[in-house]
Amino acid sequence: MHEEVCALSTDFGAYVERFPHPETGIPFAVKDFLDVAGQTTRNGTPGLGHHVAAEDAEVVARLRAAGYVPVSRTTVPELAWSVRTPGCRNPWAPDRDAGGSSGGSAVAVATGDVPVALGTDTGGSIRIPAALCGVAGLRPTHGTVPMRGVTPLVPSMDTAGPIARTAADCLTVHRILAGAGEPAPDTVEGLRLGWPEHLWRGKIDPEVLEVVESAAGTLRAAGVDIVPVELPLGARHARSAGFTTMLYESAQQWWQAYSDDPSGLRGRAIGQLKAGAEVSRDDYDAARARAAEIADEVDAVFSEVDALLMPTLPVTAAPADTDEVELGGRAESLENAYYRLTALASVSGHPALTVPAGLTGAGLPAGAQLVGPRRQEALLCLLGGVIESGPPARALARARTGRTPS
Repeated sequence: MHEEVCALSTDFGAYVERFPHPETGIPFAVKDFLDVAGQTTRNGTPGLGHHVAAEDAEVVARLRAAGYVPVSRTTVPELAWSVRTPGCRNPWAPDRDAGGSSGGSAVAVATGDVPVALGTDTGGSIRIPAALCGVAGLRPTHGTVPMRGVTPLVPSMDTAGPIARTAADCLTVHRILAGAGEPAPDTVEGLRLGWPEHLWRGKIDPEVLEVVESAAGTLRAAGVDIVPVELPLGARHARSAGFTTMLYESAQQWWQAYSDDPSGLRGRAIGQLKAGAEVSRDDYDAARARAAEIADEVDAVFSEVDALLMPTLPVTAAPADTDEVELGGRAESLENAYYRLTALASVSGHPALTVPAGLTGAGLPAGAQLVGPRRQEALLCLLGGVIESGPPARALARARTGRTPS
């Protein structure tokens, strides 16, 4: 059966390489952005096909020490510069997008090939594909996961993290990668969650919203109070501040390496790096200042509520041949739509978790996103587990695996 599942995930374009491995240990997949000793780290680009890692990335080494075994390297768009992963298809609908840039990792978990995969998240690259593929994904608090051996793209926003089937599995791996963090309460009863509806009002697929509102209902039934909150700076500036930062810092990391000979690049990365090279230092500094203000705003709201609840994405997986979706009766680029609700935590540096919350009428997964105070990953995973216990999420789990989360 395992060989059949492996073939399935390979058919969906999840992998660029498989490793020989012993029969013992817990298998995990590694995004082609993290070093594995003796293996090539391609970063999705032919220009880096010569890079053979001398040692494991620190996060890979920590998992090995805990009894995990890397078994494969997963597909990534070139230099991770995309919200979709070319050649990687969604297991729920092969004609649809798997998301990016950790698309291969999400597909590997969604097909059951591995129980956990490592990804990286800059603007949403763990949460986007996890939500589209119906699995859980955790973006840890920025700066808490060691990044040695992880290809730098946007250092002020980059973090590594886990993709797994459940929030509990994400937390288990996160504690190996980053340590215990802050403890979670014994119960969710009495917790207050903020509902920042202005972030998506009029710009969301009604079926996605219905799934996330059902997740809110599951939390309320468990004793959680959900109250409206406002994040005006985040609503207005998170995406622009994040995108300017991504352009500028990625160009600082990579443009000089390719500007004289762009033949090593084959996808949209060359255009993004070129655009980043044209961002002025003043514009970058302004974006970072705005990001600091957004972080302060989010910190302040956590004096009123314990965490935020929102959709992970305003849409489900888009057809693989389209670059636009319709939101609120208007066309919007796929990149803007996918990034709309993941940008806040990416820019503020707070931890964020997506969990599979249910299926739309077309049978496509929709994710619920929880954003929490710094180092409160355990709290987010506790809340995520409650969402996973609700009927819509359990129906998704049955459709995915034939059983509900244990």
